[in-house]
Parts: sequence; C-alpha cells; structure tokens
Amino acid sequence: MAGAVGRPRKNSPRRRGNTAREEILDAAAELFTKRGFATTSTHQIAEAVGIRQASLYYHFPSKTEIFLTLLSGTVEPARKLAERLAEVDASAQERLWALVAAESRLLYTTRWNVGRLYQLPIAASAEFADFREARDDLSQTFRDLAAIIVGDGDPRLDLPFHLAQSVTDMRPNNGQAPYTGKGIPEIAVVLADAALKVLDAELPKDRVPKTLDILSGLEDS
Repeated sequence: MAGAVGRPRKNSPRRRGNTAREEILDAAAELFTKRGFATTSTHQIAEAVGIRQASLYYHFPSKTEIFLTLLSGTVEPARKLAERLAEVDASAQERLWALVAAESRLLYTTRWNVGRLYQLPIAASAEFADFREARDDLSQTFRDLAAIIVGDGDPRLDLPFHLAQSVTDMRPNNGQAPYTGKGIPEIAVVLADAALKVLDAELPKDRVPKTLDILSGLEDS
C-alpha cells in the first residue's frame, strides 16, 4: 500500500515548534549557523527533527527553500514595521529609533543566531537575489530616515542599519534566546540610542513604550 504524504516520525518530537514545519526550521537554523549551508544536508535536518527525509520534502521542496525561509524571517518583520511607521505621526528620529530597536530585538530573541546566515557565502548567490533585494530595500529605509536627520550624502547614513545588525556579534549561538521577554532588551535600547547619537540626533522621549505600542499593533493585526 502506498504511503501517505508526510510519513510518520521516526522518533518522538525532539525540536521546538508547534508544527513540523517550525521544528524543521529550528533544526535547520542550528545546523546552518553551526555547520554552514554547503555541509548541511536535508537528511541531517530530518534526522535532527526526528522525521523521515521524505516528510521534510512535504513541508519544503529543497534545502534552498528552508534557507530562504530563515533568511526572510530576519527581514520581513522589519519591513512590515517600516510600512507601519510610514503611517504613524512620528518624527524621523522616533521612526529610526523604533526600526533599530525592533531589528536588534528580532535578531537577539531568536533561539539560534540566524543573523549569521547573512555571512554565509551562499547568501550572495543568484538563488537568493530576491532576498538581497528585500534586505537592500530595508537598508535603504534606514538610510532615508537618517538622511532626513543629517542630510543626503552624509557618511553616517549607513551606520544605523549596521548598528542594528551588529547585535549578531554580541550574542551566543547555543540554542537559548538571550532575551525572551515582551519588552525591548537592553542591548537593543543601547544600539537604537547609539544609532541616533552617531547622527547627533536628540533621543525621543518615551521611545521605548511608543515603540512597544507600535510593535503590539503589528502583532495584533
């Protein structure tokens, strides 16, 4: 008798996640960040989850698609926030602070240090051109806000985006999120403050609660 699509587990669940898809992404995030893309196989990912390799392909058609899903998860939330901020009555300083804090928080609150995936050679390949374009668009949003504060052509325009991304180098990759609260971790506040200070911009009042209100609205929508 032909087997059903998505075969049974070989073992009981061993990864974090509410669904098999989430468990696959969790396992892949660990393997990609620790071993790299080229040396990680779909067989290894399936083994780490405790499912058969055929079952993995039911959720993801390829290893490339898994990698792309993880990459996109590091950019899409910030892009949605940028769209929301464009509709909010807030200064450029407030919007830039919120973007830096939110992007830093995202990269700091994942179980595995997925920001490392940007640094893998495969991320520069043609297969991920759409992701790089999305990331470039996000970077440009940071630049545009910085330009409102200091003017076009200022050599500091790229610094806020790089400061937000720098949290990747400040956290471990041990399967434990450095921060699991619902607020904004201290390191994200520090980096967002630094992004404005490097532009000689005044820090907005009530920046933390205002940012949390905006993020809460996104989560509820």
